[in-house]
Amino acid sequence: MNETVEIANTYGDKFKDLMLNWGLNETWAGYIVDFSALIILLIISIIVYYITKYIINRVLKQLVLRSASKWDDHFYKEKVFTRLGLLIPPFFIKVGVPLALSSYPLASKYIQLGLSIYISLILILVVISFLNAIGKGYQELEVSDAKPIKGYLQFAKIIVIVLGAIVTISIILGESPVSLLVGLGTMSAVLMFIFRDPILGFIAGIQLSSNKSIQIGDWIAAPKFNADGTVIDIALVTVKVRNFDNSVSLLPTYSLISDSFINWRSFGEAGGRRMKRSFLVDVRTIEAIGEGFKEDLRAKGFDVDSWFPTETGLTNLGLFRRYLAHYLHQQQVINREATLMIRLLQPTENGLPVEVYAFFSSAEWVPFENFQADFFEHIYDTLPDFGLKAFQRISNVLPDLGPIIPAEGAPAFPESPPIKK
Repeated sequence: MNETVEIANTYGDKFKDLMLNWGLNETWAGYIVDFSALIILLIISIIVYYITKYIINRVLKQLVLRSASKWDDHFYKEKVFTRLGLLIPPFFIKVGVPLALSSYPLASKYIQLGLSIYISLILILVVISFLNAIGKGYQELEVSDAKPIKGYLQFAKIIVIVLGAIVTISIILGESPVSLLVGLGTMSAVLMFIFRDPILGFIAGIQLSSNKSIQIGDWIAAPKFNADGTVIDIALVTVKVRNFDNSVSLLPTYSLISDSFINWRSFGEAGGRRMKRSFLVDVRTIEAIGEGFKEDLRAKGFDVDSWFPTETGLTNLGLFRRYLAHYLHQQQVINREATLMIRLLQPTENGLPVEVYAFFSSAEWVPFENFQADFFEHIYDTLPDFGLKAFQRISNVLPDLGPIIPAEGAPAFPESPPIKK
């Protein structure tokens, strides 16, 4: 180190003598010598930076593209290596400034202070880029939908920014970061107020993940927030839901553990969507079947040999229920391993409800609704073949009786007075 200083001083003295020979006074010659060393140091650091940039953009990029792993691709795209390259020039200058400005300790001090602040800010960007790359790589894993980590990464970014700000302030003030952290303890109430939503969101994210309450791709319904659709993003503070009409609702993450919501994920786990809908039968059309009922159905095109029961004493409604159960069993889109039944509910003044209970094999909404509509249209079309009628309440509105004609001998209705224009 001492030999380096002596060599630098020797070349500095020779350069100063050259300036004096050119006619400059000693003061200006000293300034030029001292700051020319700083300029040379800056030029060398810029050259080092461009060499590093060339290595990152050319050599390292080729290695990343040839690599079978996708993680290094995300590190490159999120500029982790590029921002690390930004740290080389300031470290190089930080080492050379005391030598270049040995005669100006105050200037060297402030330059060192600026370099330290610059390094701390670049380190914050490097860590944030690293966390972004981790998030992008994790999204490509199958487990990412079931256990998203976006909220954790956002919380980690907040911690990194806060710690980076504390370190930067400590560098400016010349204090220890620990002493600043102790001082911030007295402001805990203010910090809790400022970071209330991120902290609550972080806690909610842990509970939702550990309990597997929600994951990306789930269909949830939260009436309080007018949300009814598919979860497309789970962040630290908000959960984004794309509704059935393609609108997007933003739910506070903490609300998913403080308020109630419905998760329809069990549709897929339980073997598909549940079909539970009823239709009303007019009880006056229910009657016991006769001897020729089977032949009548065969004449109407029903394949009675494959489903007609052997029980006796059945009514036309009981026979119709068995036909519907057989019809559903024959459909490929119905989950035959799940519960399937056609049952009667409590009679009402509106007729006798007959409920269809079965499971659609797919969890997709549109095919399910289409099949359900087709099936109930088939029910209403087939009811008359079994001698049944669907119940429909008669309207209370009086029918149109036509013009009212006075009875014979009764006084005629007075004519309406003419309308004045």
